[in-house]
Amino acid sequence: MADPVTSGINPIPVGEGKDKKTIYTGTKITPTTDSKGNKTYKVEIVKYDDANGNGEKVIGKRDPNNPDLVLWNDDYPDELWSDGDATEKIRQQSTKQADTIKNQVATTAEEKEAFNKSNAKGNQGTESDNDQDTSSKPAANTKDAVAKSGESVTGTREKGFGVYVFPKSLRQGADGQDYLKFDMMKYQPKKFDDKSFAFEDRSHNEKDTDKRSIGSVILPIPGGIQDSQNVGWGGQSMTPLDMAKANLALTGVRDGIGEMASQFGQMAGMGADKIGDNKDALAAVIAGMAAGGQQLLTRTTGAIANPNMELLFSGPDLRTFSFQFLLAPRNKKEAGDVIKIIRFFKQGMAPIRTKSRLFMKSPHTFRLSYRNSKGGQHKYLNKFKECALSTFGVNYAPNGNYSTYEDGVMTAYQMTMNYRELNPIYNDDYGDQPENTLPEEIGF
Repeated sequence: MADPVTSGINPIPVGEGKDKKTIYTGTKITPTTDSKGNKTYKVEIVKYDDANGNGEKVIGKRDPNNPDLVLWNDDYPDELWSDGDATEKIRQQSTKQADTIKNQVATTAEEKEAFNKSNAKGNQGTESDNDQDTSSKPAANTKDAVAKSGESVTGTREKGFGVYVFPKSLRQGADGQDYLKFDMMKYQPKKFDDKSFAFEDRSHNEKDTDKRSIGSVILPIPGGIQDSQNVGWGGQSMTPLDMAKANLALTGVRDGIGEMASQFGQMAGMGADKIGDNKDALAAVIAGMAAGGQQLLTRTTGAIANPNMELLFSGPDLRTFSFQFLLAPRNKKEAGDVIKIIRFFKQGMAPIRTKSRLFMKSPHTFRLSYRNSKGGQHKYLNKFKECALSTFGVNYAPNGNYSTYEDGVMTAYQMTMNYRELNPIYNDDYGDQPENTLPEEIGF
């Protein structure tokens, strides 16, 4: 293991009003080598008592399996847990600090790529990348109007929601555990392709959606997880006369009125040959249609025209997912995390008002993913497309009794949430699996 390199010290203002203060942090990078001989980097966040570097303490480190997640330790200051933005400010400052010493620890292209992965550089988009007012192309006048009136109301949170893990011990140690990750995404309208006259698909590629992530929550995978996929099918009927009328209309649209008249003559001749002794029945059908009484044939003969009933595809359905979590904090830090997690979901799903009150912007959306103990996509559970959080409920007394700690925090909170995917699942989402081969994953 090579010697560590530490960045410069930067001040970070935290808190508000009488509680406002300045803390000083730096970032320590230690080059390491994994079991395969590949160079990796240990990224630690250091807190100091002052700008001179006194009182150095490591307060957290980036998770090597998921670098956008910081694992905070017991030296993280208790007073900072009450500041909803402090954790995110420190994390973002650390990413910038690490960049300043990048060239000291990474010289080759391979080393710089490994460094970027360790420093979560793949999860940073610019503000313009996340601007939902300019990410689609509606009609020019509409776009201009929304842009001029689209500034959000003061107090709206559109980025910097933070990264939270509950419980704090989740995934720490050599023997990690699987988990469910919720990434909040700034809503991205679809782009219209004027060449194909269709809306472009939203990408569910992880690298693409990482750029739009504005916060994350990691929780243990709950029991009873499941998925259900549905498509719409419905019974449809078409009588011989309906078929004839449809064919005539199609001929007229495609080939003109003259060809439609010729087709009508041919059908009449063919019908006369095939009808035979059923002329009275045909007359009853035509008379019933003219009189608006469709049951004339049945009333006079007891028969009906063959409906040619068939079950036909009517369209895809959107999948829904429900989850329930019991959050019981065991200490002050976990209590702070629980409060932040509840606000994370409540504020994230809320619609966004503009200052003019003329428009409302879509709420933030969510990317859900089951992760294995190494932080990768779980191959043997279902995948998700981007989702909207449609309902979110909190039971503040899930054990049946009102119970709080000394500071007023509830001893347990039960969250219930329902998600709905923005887009349906299509056949091509699974890919073209070669015959007689075992799929690498279950997929959607």
